[in-house]
Amino acid sequence: MGSKGMGLPMKRIHLAFLPCLLIAGLLPFTALAEGNCPQGMYPIGGQGVQGCAPIPVSSSGSPYNNRPNWAQTVRGVAMDARGDTFISNSMRSRGKAKRASMKECKEFGKGECTLATLFQAQCVAVAHAGLGTETTSVATAMSEQGAVIVAMQQCNAKAAWKQLPQGQCGIARTACTADLFIR
Repeated sequence: MGSKGMGLPMKRIHLAFLPCLLIAGLLPFTALAEGNCPQGMYPIGGQGVQGCAPIPVSSSGSPYNNRPNWAQTVRGVAMDARGDTFISNSMRSRGKAKRASMKECKEFGKGECTLATLFQAQCVAVAHAGLGTETTSVATAMSEQGAVIVAMQQCNAKAAWKQLPQGQCGIARTACTADLFIR
């Protein structure tokens, strides 16, 4: 009879204790987020000496305000009647790049000038089998090497169609855009 009498109160204690454990398990422990320091502070020190210091925040709230700003640029390629090409410097706009390459072509080229291409965040290669052979090929790619490969393939195809001797094509010039640092 002694063992039956003890079982009932123990069950009641366990039943009362179980909801308390569940409630305690659901409570958030935000105080532990900064390692026993109050919110907005972080632990400092070591080897038995410990303190709390405020978490640093910049005046604007963003740690990225002092990073440099870079702007992508555009370059233009103009071609004269002989197939000679003129590549502009890196410009901030497509219009400026077009005007610069066309201006250089008109000043130094022979005959009528046309815009061959504009390119941004890329490289360009110009290949031909000689001026006046109508084999000038202008190709852009993500790398200088990629642009050279494509320009040479196009030039060789044009040269073969014109029945020029194989191996006449060569790279006349290459250029890549350069991003500009903006303050």
